[in-house]
Amino acid sequence: MEDPRSETVPLYGSRSKKRCMEFALVLDAVGIRCAVLPRDGKFALVVHERDADRAREQLRLYGHEHRAVPPRFDARLRVHDGLVSACLYGVTILLFDILQGNQAFALDWLGAGMSHAGLIREGEWWRAVTSLALHTDTLHLAGNLVFGLVFGFLAGGLLGWGLAWSGMLLAGALGNAVNAFVQAPDHMSIGASTAVFATVGILAAYTWKRRRTLINRWVPLGGGVALLAFLGMSGERTDIFAHVTGFGSGCLFGLVFGVLETRALLAPWHRHALGLAAVLLFAVAWTLALVARG
Repeated sequence: MEDPRSETVPLYGSRSKKRCMEFALVLDAVGIRCAVLPRDGKFALVVHERDADRAREQLRLYGHEHRAVPPRFDARLRVHDGLVSACLYGVTILLFDILQGNQAFALDWLGAGMSHAGLIREGEWWRAVTSLALHTDTLHLAGNLVFGLVFGFLAGGLLGWGLAWSGMLLAGALGNAVNAFVQAPDHMSIGASTAVFATVGILAAYTWKRRRTLINRWVPLGGGVALLAFLGMSGERTDIFAHVTGFGSGCLFGLVFGVLETRALLAPWHRHALGLAAVLLFAVAWTLALVARG
């Protein structure tokens, strides 16, 4: 371009010179002369005024083709996020076991927080959330703690701690709510196992959604169902249907997360915001439970 400052129009501006150069290469490839110039603390891609319409159309086509290509699934674990997710789960479960076991602050934590089908139907929705943090005995706690830490770490490493934590809590609560509406009104349950199987469902469905080859696409869902059958369908006091509804809710959340990522609709701060919102929801649910119990 002989004199990029004369008879030129800006097509695109960004603080990233690399992004402008990417678009400049697109235009150069189709024979449209252009330049990348510093302007007002940014970089601007400019073309001759006579080429502006054709250049805009080429960039539009390029953008459309670029968005149409699904991002490649990255199966690498982000260890930091996995550890944060696992620690959030573990600390929460252990903290509420201590509060429940010691009847801290002279409060009936079990009565206030257990999942009671009839009360949930009558509007005490918070029990679907609070019951996830309560356990009957040490063996019950240990099983949910071990499996929750493992699957929480995997979910956090794959999706980021914010998506993993919010998905675990919300899908687990949804599983409890669905379970409450299909069980008898006097049905009661507690335990994090619904959230644990929700996490298994999230991992299975998210991985299924992100994989692009038919050969191994169904492996995650098959593995999730196998884990559900192996770990969640036995035991004298096992709430089997809660495990099934938790797994199903997790699959729903995993699909949603996969779609959002495929369409590049989740920025890093969105993930953090969802994680913090889940923490706030958990706190609100327990506040309502203790206030309602008096």
